[in-house]
Amino acid sequence: MGSNTISTTKALTEEEIKNFAAAWYYALDIHAPVEECYRLLADRDLNMQFPDGDIRDFASFKKWYDRVTNLFFDENHNVQSVKAKIGGPEAEVEVVVGWQASWFPAPAAKSKRTSMNAVQRWKVRRSTKNSYGVEIVEYMVDRFDYAPGFAQL
Repeated sequence: MGSNTISTTKALTEEEIKNFAAAWYYALDIHAPVEECYRLLADRDLNMQFPDGDIRDFASFKKWYDRVTNLFFDENHNVQSVKAKIGGPEAEVEVVVGWQASWFPAPAAKSKRTSMNAVQRWKVRRSTKNSYGVEIVEYMVDRFDYAPGFAQL
């Protein structure tokens, strides 16, 4: 079924949400073009809250994305768990993602490496903008659980 044939009122499934979460983090890992990320985000009602700022639209997402993709490298996101409370075409989701990344705090002699589980709360809804049939409406970072011995942000 093509993405343009999915009804926006069709109930989400847990499998769709898990596949979507994996696709979202893959896009972040490979530093996908920002336009690809836009297809995974809601055009309206967008509310993303990161420790370093709030995002309400594509312009503020692009500013954040440009900054982090120019700061972090050797990124790996590994989804630990996705727990969804599905209400028809919308869902409240708790996502725990393991994230490792390096950054270079110039003029330091070496880069820094972090390793953590990031605990997040999402609100997603049915979408026709991408092949996953899902888009992020709200994205809240609850906390970072750092691995011992790694740099903290």
